[in-house]
Amino acid sequence: MYTERKEASVTYSIITQLENLGWIIDEKDPNCNVTQQRAKTVEQTKLLRNKFPDFVLYRKATNIPIGIIEAKKPKKSLTEALNEAKEKYAKPLKAPLVFAYNDTYVETYHIYQGRPLKIDGEDVRQFIDHYTALRFVEEGAEIFSAPKNIQHSREQLIKIFKRAADFLREAGIQAGGERFGVFSDILFLKIMDEVCELKEHAREKPPIPIVYRWKHFESMNASDLHIYMRDSIWGYMNKKYGSIFSDSLLINSPEILKDIVTELSNLNLISTQTDVKGDAFEYFLKNAYQGIKIKDLGEYFTPRNIVATMVSMVDPKFGEKIYDPFCGTGGFLIKAFKYLEVRTKLDKEREEILTNETIYGSEITTNARIAKMNMILAGDGHTNIQRLDSLANPRNGEFDIVLTNPPFSQKTRYGNLYSVPSKDGDATCIIHCFDSLNNNGRAAIVVKEDFLTEGGDIGKVRKYIMEKAKNFSVVSLPRRIFEPYSAAKTSIIYFEKDGKRKTTFFYAIKNVGYTLGPRRKDIKDNDIPLALDAFKEEKKSENIDSCVVDNSLICEERFQKNYSLWLYDYFEITPKTPYNLAYLGNYIEERKEKTFPREHPDEEFVILGVDYIRGCYVNDILLGSRINQAYKQVFTGDIVYNPHRVNIGSIGLVTPHFNRGYVSNIYVVFRSINDKVPPSYIWALLKSNTYRKIIQAYDSKHGAVRPNLVYKQLCRILIPILPKPKLDEFMKKQEGLNELMEEIENKQESIFKFADGLISIENKID
Repeated sequence: MYTERKEASVTYSIITQLENLGWIIDEKDPNCNVTQQRAKTVEQTKLLRNKFPDFVLYRKATNIPIGIIEAKKPKKSLTEALNEAKEKYAKPLKAPLVFAYNDTYVETYHIYQGRPLKIDGEDVRQFIDHYTALRFVEEGAEIFSAPKNIQHSREQLIKIFKRAADFLREAGIQAGGERFGVFSDILFLKIMDEVCELKEHAREKPPIPIVYRWKHFESMNASDLHIYMRDSIWGYMNKKYGSIFSDSLLINSPEILKDIVTELSNLNLISTQTDVKGDAFEYFLKNAYQGIKIKDLGEYFTPRNIVATMVSMVDPKFGEKIYDPFCGTGGFLIKAFKYLEVRTKLDKEREEILTNETIYGSEITTNARIAKMNMILAGDGHTNIQRLDSLANPRNGEFDIVLTNPPFSQKTRYGNLYSVPSKDGDATCIIHCFDSLNNNGRAAIVVKEDFLTEGGDIGKVRKYIMEKAKNFSVVSLPRRIFEPYSAAKTSIIYFEKDGKRKTTFFYAIKNVGYTLGPRRKDIKDNDIPLALDAFKEEKKSENIDSCVVDNSLICEERFQKNYSLWLYDYFEITPKTPYNLAYLGNYIEERKEKTFPREHPDEEFVILGVDYIRGCYVNDILLGSRINQAYKQVFTGDIVYNPHRVNIGSIGLVTPHFNRGYVSNIYVVFRSINDKVPPSYIWALLKSNTYRKIIQAYDSKHGAVRPNLVYKQLCRILIPILPKPKLDEFMKKQEGLNELMEEIENKQESIFKFADGLISIENKID
């Protein structure tokens, strides 16, 4: 019976969302464009061979199928549901679009292009309206929210906002918050005009009268424009929206104001699926804070797909109060608001609750008013967003959901207000979130990786929460996902307040559908749906690194009862191989001896470096008197690696050519102590693609900004122990490589000698 009720709930949710998006469910309506558990025509039914899709989407007022919706059944992954819908229903009906839904989020697929649907570069994670569906059918798997004739890439937007920043600089508006605030007011007017146009298109009353809209004043000459905006627009906006707008127009030059309005007039920034207006504020913020390190402000922008993932994890329900105590420009609150809006059958009373009694946020910086602007543009819900220091204002048991990405590496003077007193802002932020939840309230929070293992006040907070929470989960995120703001390794923690936790769930996301770094490119691999599937079912995933750990193990003495939440303390990566596996630590020993060259000022020291291409190489030759740090001497057969770069293959084998050289004290040096695993074999393994991936998993134990594979973690790596014939085969290949390298060195030497023979230096005395 529970399963039937659950399936009925999912079906009801789909119908509600489709109706809110304007799809016509009533089959008596001639414009009906959705059928449930059947196709529209006899011919289509025959094509389906008595199989019944959950929903079929049609082109309006036709029998042409354009999409399939498959609700996930119990014990089936969303990926499996998507594949089933493709093969059983979409391909026979030649319906280009496929959606799979699990009552929380959507996975999509474009049959003809073989990839997920994207809008403005972001994966579609919710249902779409009829118009957008037709655009996907006609334009392909990726569309842009703005019409083609006025589309702007993100790079173009940045250039436009950079020019606007230059105009503001020329107007004497200071870099940072002041410049960003001035620009935000003007950009709000532009986007609000687009919102009004959409309302008019939908035959709804626009929120702003025409005389106060962009289209009314954009063509005015510079002088008239400046007077009108200063005397009319600003007064109206302050009266209507109060604290979100600055008190007065700070641009004194009519010509500069006109240049900015002209620059923005050709933009179309409204998006139905992605928060392009949020992008606009975000892009300008990056450029406006010239000369100011955003990280110094504790300001990090959470990637949209991570925001969507966290909202899916907490799965908000209508009537619940949602809180972000460090809301920045409002990304989490906007996503949660939209999540509820499309899933709720709204009448006047419910709309009032959604608008005024659902969304709550605090932000210590002036970004609080940007969050208000973003919420108004998203459909309102800005009433309970305020500018204040959340840590100075504890909230106790007030909210059903907390969604947030707290500022990292901050200090606070208000830690004494909480049950675990601390001056460490990282610790106090988390305890603030925990205390603000009511009984059975749930939270999804981004934390720095060191929150998972660190002792001190961080450890006390972690222990406190874990002993008073249930259904704890940790989702490890890729290291570079927060670039360009930070390279810090992060995770998502999820928990529900009150109740004893029996188990903790761990998931590692390594791929997010695009490459990480400054220039992002789409890739097929995406672990987020796999992690969400497993999280939803409260189980481990067979497709990503994950495990379910009993509470008693987390409290074990070997973790100093420190409640470690680092996945790889409990999960072992086991390579697939036909040979017996053993821990590398059983076959190696570390060499820690240090040399202080300054004690030998007249001696020359050969300083070695290590990189991915060359392995060991001579980096410099220095007199001891010129060296002011400790080094480690290395010998033939030693293996050397840079703990911060070994994840990209920076590891070297010391050959006779480099015997008795020296490497930096930060390098890890070790050697084989067993003939079964010769040093060249270890070196080859650790350089391989397979082991680089293992190293990348194990290098984040202590949450450093940079990767850091300490020797202790190296020792836990499992390696295959080869039988003698296979080892002999490897050594023969190694000997061949050594002979080739020796031949190359000899040929290089002969070339140098040849060059020496071509010239001579004759000393002359003038």
